[in-house]
Amino acid sequence: MRSHMHKFKFDCRLANGHDHRLLGYAGGMVGIGSFHFHFYYGVSSYRNHTHYFCGVTGMPQKTENGHIHKMEGILEFNDMHEHVYKGYTFEEISYIPSARVIGFVR
Repeated sequence: MRSHMHKFKFDCRLANGHDHRLLGYAGGMVGIGSFHFHFYYGVSSYRNHTHYFCGVTGMPQKTENGHIHKMEGILEFNDMHEHVYKGYTFEEISYIPSARVIGFVR
């Protein structure tokens, strides 16, 4: 399987009277074929405060047109509260061009 990344977009659980939306890409693929996962990180803002998040997706779950990955965790504690999140990446993938070795002369 070629190196790729997935988009994600879902809401966090309500806390302190509001929720946050997580939106971004799970990139940094590690593994091969049906045994791979992705790293993700980001910032979610609401009015006057932000929460950072990062994590590792679950292994791929086969779907009709490809695969998805489960994402779950807790946004960083800030402003005296935290938010739980749980969702899945989108099925569509974006391929990442293979890295080239710089400075190598044959």
